[in-house]
Amino acid sequence: MRVYRFEDPIEESLDPRPKRTRRPFPFRWLLVVAVVVAVPVGVVLFLGRDTGSSIPAGTSIDGVAVGDMTIQQARTVVRAHGQEVVARGLVFVAGQNHFQIDPAAISLRPNAAAAVALAQADVGFIDRVKGRLGFVTHREIPLKYVFNTAAYAKATLPVRQAVSIAPHSASVSTTEAGTYLVTPAVNGQLPKVGEMRAAVHDLGTSGPQIPVGVRVVSPLIPTAIASAAVASARTFVKTRHIVALEEDSHVVPSDVTRRAAGFKTTVKSIRFSIGRGVLRGYFSRIYGKNERPARDAVFVTNSAGKARIIAGHNGRGVDVDALAQLWEKTPDLKIAPITVGVREPGLTTEEARNLGVKQIVGQFFTPYNGGARVTNIKRAAEILDQFILPAHATFSLNDALGERTLQRGFVEAPMIGEKNILKDSVGGGVSQVATTTFNAAFFSGLKLIAHTPHSFWISRYPMGREATVSWGDPQLIFKNNWDAPIVILTHTNDAGITVQFLSDPLGRKVVAVEGKPYSYTKAKVIRQRDPSLAPGEAKVKQGKGSDGFHIKYGRRVYKDGKLISQEMWHWRYAPEDGIILVGPKLPAQGGGGGATTDGGAGASTTDGATTDGSGASTVPASGT
Repeated sequence: MRVYRFEDPIEESLDPRPKRTRRPFPFRWLLVVAVVVAVPVGVVLFLGRDTGSSIPAGTSIDGVAVGDMTIQQARTVVRAHGQEVVARGLVFVAGQNHFQIDPAAISLRPNAAAAVALAQADVGFIDRVKGRLGFVTHREIPLKYVFNTAAYAKATLPVRQAVSIAPHSASVSTTEAGTYLVTPAVNGQLPKVGEMRAAVHDLGTSGPQIPVGVRVVSPLIPTAIASAAVASARTFVKTRHIVALEEDSHVVPSDVTRRAAGFKTTVKSIRFSIGRGVLRGYFSRIYGKNERPARDAVFVTNSAGKARIIAGHNGRGVDVDALAQLWEKTPDLKIAPITVGVREPGLTTEEARNLGVKQIVGQFFTPYNGGARVTNIKRAAEILDQFILPAHATFSLNDALGERTLQRGFVEAPMIGEKNILKDSVGGGVSQVATTTFNAAFFSGLKLIAHTPHSFWISRYPMGREATVSWGDPQLIFKNNWDAPIVILTHTNDAGITVQFLSDPLGRKVVAVEGKPYSYTKAKVIRQRDPSLAPGEAKVKQGKGSDGFHIKYGRRVYKDGKLISQEMWHWRYAPEDGIILVGPKLPAQGGGGGATTDGGAGASTTDGATTDGSGASTVPASGT
């Protein structure tokens, strides 16, 4: 039996494993390793730090060495270099033409600050370490040039105009002998404005002479399209066409096919087209007993201004549209069946009722006093009558009337031309239709988009509240901004023209605001030398009319009693100067000191006028 002494630990006496001795942890060695690693890492971090105070060695900006310079030094050097480049000039070269641009006019200057900033920002950690250890990395930074964009656009406009060539679409014409000619399409060109601008930005490498590149612009109608249309027309005219109605057949005369053959041209296409009117005339002679023309439904008004519809009716006749479409698709078709059927009117009674037109919502009358201009007014009114303007649609009087030509029933009549001088032109007087229509739209509360009063005041029109038109410009444009269509009616008689707008009133009300004329300019009498007259002869070319003045006019538009718009306009009328033509000077009378019988060209005349017509404004020709 073992006896345990009190001094011996029980655990140790009971553990059979040998006792282990613990070794101390080697902190000193770890510290040594940390120091060995940290020192070179710190050195590398120190060498690669970004101080932001200098440009790395080996850096150049547009060929100018700026390495090891401070930021301010680099900016100064680069700016001086850029100014030298700008001083060499800027010239755009387009073919044999050279266009010199004044750098000062477009504020052309080097962007030195941006280039220096890029030189700093473009350096990485490794590059900074290598540079500070003496391993130089050569870097080239571009220098950009900046300018005022608006001034640049103005200065380079002659360059762009000289280079720009508009493309010409192919076209088709018919000679007097009836043959068809194709005018080939011609490509256009435009300058590559993006490349021009980029070259100016890179003036140091691209200038001072910059060639202007161009890009080809194809025409909308290529030659192949026009040639195909002409080929179809030639085939149609050469083919012997037979039309058959049940057992009755006829050979279409060659002169009918020749007159019917034509072309429909749009902005983007030319296609072979057969004139329906020519065919209707031919078939009316053959089957006239079986035909009856269709009649459109028309609008009229009663004495209370309420709208009324005169019913239309169907007609009966040869289906010309179907036959023409068949020949347009197959111009060499020799035998074609024809049918006689219903011809619907352009506007049926049901369609007229569905428009919901109830009454006059705006109308106006202007008087006239005869002459050739009345023929044009009545012809324009005839074209405009029963015109339907859908809700929220835009109206252009030029589009509605079309070009005024002799072939369309218009004649020559006086109209205001350049320098406010009256001259004869086809369609003169149509502006009275414009003024009357404008006022009807004005009092209908429609949105007025474009209108131009006459250059001098004509007393039969309201001051300011009137409009003149000409083919091209000026124009009369307005929009039906109401939720109901407008039907335009025109009425002419020996006294004048009335234009009525019919619609659903929709609670509309218009109040006109009429100002008083101010700042008058007196009309003068101008004497002009005319060598075609006899010596001493005088002839009145244009009578002296109204004085010039300023006028303001406007309106307020209400819907259901609520004001929805109010507008004011201002116009300056020029004086309507009189013009007297005078012949050559009479020979000097003996002893009279060379006096002449008139003031001569350039002499003062009535009311202090001079022969140059100063003070008269120049406007496009327009009907009065």
